[in-house]
Amino acid sequence: MIKKLLNCTFTLLLTATTLQAQTIVTVGTGSGSGTSAPIASWYESSATESIYTATEINATGNITTLAYQKASGNSTVPPAVKIYLKNTTAAAVAAANYSIGDGFNGYTLVYDGTLPNNSQTGWMQVTLQTPFALTANSNLSILTVGSTCIESGRPQYTYTSASGTKMSAGYNDGSIGCGGNSPWDPASVMRPVWERPNVRLSITSQLSTDNVTKANNSVIVYNNAGKLTVKSANTAINNITVYDVQGKQVFNTLVNNNDYVLDALASTGQLLFVKVTDANNAVSTTKTVY
Repeated sequence: MIKKLLNCTFTLLLTATTLQAQTIVTVGTGSGSGTSAPIASWYESSATESIYTATEINATGNITTLAYQKASGNSTVPPAVKIYLKNTTAAAVAAANYSIGDGFNGYTLVYDGTLPNNSQTGWMQVTLQTPFALTANSNLSILTVGSTCIESGRPQYTYTSASGTKMSAGYNDGSIGCGGNSPWDPASVMRPVWERPNVRLSITSQLSTDNVTKANNSVIVYNNAGKLTVKSANTAINNITVYDVQGKQVFNTLVNNNDYVLDALASTGQLLFVKVTDANNAVSTTKTVY
């Protein structure tokens, strides 16, 4: 009787709890680099607007950190930046020169400070002062405005070249050598380019610890011959992400099939949360011990 009561209490505590799950998303794998984006530190003022699609990000929740990948540069001067984010339906920037204009009203200022520049290479990450809610199926537009000119050893950042449509555009004040006096504003002319800065995002979402939350009652998670297996009866699985009880992502993969065996996930006998997104973007979260 006591044992049953304890088990019941444990189950209720789990059911009433939510888990903060953090997903690290990197968009862009190109190794090319330049001094033009996300900031052009040849100039006193510069700006870059870039679009990253929902398919590329493949996650929703609150964006809490953002990082750009520095490829080179001896200077350790941290450039002053303002970073703005916006949910958008646009999948590319304009094909010709444009001004953001009234579109700036849709942006949220999420960071106003300096971009780290304390090493010659690596991800230069900032923690957003205002976490940003990235909504389901929305593309993400990032506007980064720089206001620091660096005389020498300027940082270069990695980019990935787009194909088909341009997904990034830039502005500079036109005065190379730190003498410019034309700060960026929404009326400034943005020039589309093929090179889009690689970006890394931390996205936090809440996972329910209900025993099983199924999408259309069709997704099951089970141990099959010592391997964690996910099966969807009706709709193909698009993505599987697994978190531990601390909210740390321990496994993530794209699937495009109705069943998947998590061969790469070792069994450690711990409580895990398996988040499954199907081809219709329906999401289920299953609690399991594996």
